[in-house]
Amino acid sequence: WQQNWADGAAHCRQSRRRALRAARRTTPLAAGRRHSLKLVCVVSRPPTTTPAAPAHGLRRPPTMLSTLIRGFAGATDGRFYRVSPSFVDSALPPGASVIPRPTFAAWLRAGPLVLVNTPNTIWALIAVCMFECVPYDLSRTGPAASAPLSAAFFAARLPLWLGVWLGYTLWWHATLHWFGFAERPFVAAREYRPGRVAHNLVWSVSGVVIWTGFENVFAYLWATGRLAYVDETAWSSRRGALHFCAALLLVPLWRDVHFFFAHRMLHFNALYAQVHSLHHRNTDVEPFSGLCMHPVEHLYYFACALPSLLLLTTPFALLWNGVHLLLSPGASHSGFEDHWQADAYHYFHHRYVSCNYAGTNAGFLDVWFGSFVDTLKPTDQKGCKPRPDAKATLTRPPSLEFAAYLALSAGCVLAWAVAASDVAAGAHAAAPRFAAHLAVLAGFGPVAAASAVTGITRSGGGAPRGGPLKTGLLLAFFLLLFFGAGG
Repeated sequence: WQQNWADGAAHCRQSRRRALRAARRTTPLAAGRRHSLKLVCVVSRPPTTTPAAPAHGLRRPPTMLSTLIRGFAGATDGRFYRVSPSFVDSALPPGASVIPRPTFAAWLRAGPLVLVNTPNTIWALIAVCMFECVPYDLSRTGPAASAPLSAAFFAARLPLWLGVWLGYTLWWHATLHWFGFAERPFVAAREYRPGRVAHNLVWSVSGVVIWTGFENVFAYLWATGRLAYVDETAWSSRRGALHFCAALLLVPLWRDVHFFFAHRMLHFNALYAQVHSLHHRNTDVEPFSGLCMHPVEHLYYFACALPSLLLLTTPFALLWNGVHLLLSPGASHSGFEDHWQADAYHYFHHRYVSCNYAGTNAGFLDVWFGSFVDTLKPTDQKGCKPRPDAKATLTRPPSLEFAAYLALSAGCVLAWAVAASDVAAGAHAAAPRFAAHLAVLAGFGPVAAASAVTGITRSGGGAPRGGPLKTGLLLAFFLLLFFGAGG
């Protein structure tokens, strides 16, 4: 009835104007004075009670509760597939719609609902189930207390992480690329290449192994009393429950900020050439390409666990961070525009490389640093052309440059691993200065090795844009990343 009333009022105004014009043409003027013409048009007001929806499809305005339900976990109008984000014009080719300019204020407003109307809902439920069903054993006699890199710990936790990551990512890959649940791929003439999927799987599995190593180190520190933590397993503790809820809300927001700076660092010349270029072997992405990274990139990507090292947090905060790190890249690298976790924002990054370093939620950082791109380039507006992605294969032998850098960077991390294992076994005590040197070697060594192998003249992403303040912020955050990786 609201729409009918508005249409009737508009029609009545048009009729009144036409009647006035006709009356002025036909009404005689007396003594040079115009007669005042006044036409009244009556529009019936809406009834006091809301009638049933008419046959032509008008319905009641949605309530806040129904809006939350229909947008639960990031769904659009209660649907998860074959539905595009609100800014997408389905008349245009996939990717040709203009992404609204993200703002810091919008990011803050969305913060309280980060677990309601975003995919974080699903990931948080998975994290809570893992934490409750397969809790950490932090006793003095448990596998975590034996060594910072323990075979017993890996035997217990690695299958769990592999199962969760593989099940979630395979579901996305199968529904989109095998069963056709979505209909708007960014590249319409895509060729499915099993060899490329195998390449992505191998490097992704290495990431799951490295994350289990991060988890082992933290569990060892907690179990041996070297790192304090809040035990929130007893919900009778108000403090534990508060930390638990704070971790649920703050980890996704921290991930948004960390991802931009870690990602931007990897686009500096040497690191892009030796490290991040492996991830960019996929220009037409698919779910398994999300975690397909060089082991050094995994080192800095998983440095997102830094708050658990610096702050008094709960073990759940680390686990929730890990679930977010391992699962979120799958859907954002789907290659399709019409599903509940579609991410055209990051697809533009893979298409054009030097733009959109942030995730979709924190795009205001790209706006601030001058790297925001809101749509496809004019050459791609009629549809993205397929690219061969020839390097995304396991059949091509690695170059000497790739092998040399992999060996050098592995040596930096292995030096720490051997020394840490010796200290844990009681072979010798580690002086604070020696421990600091090992941390610098593990955290900054791969960067120095990349610079040595690549040379200062090779281009691979360019220096950051912006003035001294923005560049200073980038460099300050990079130091935190090195500390987190080597800590």
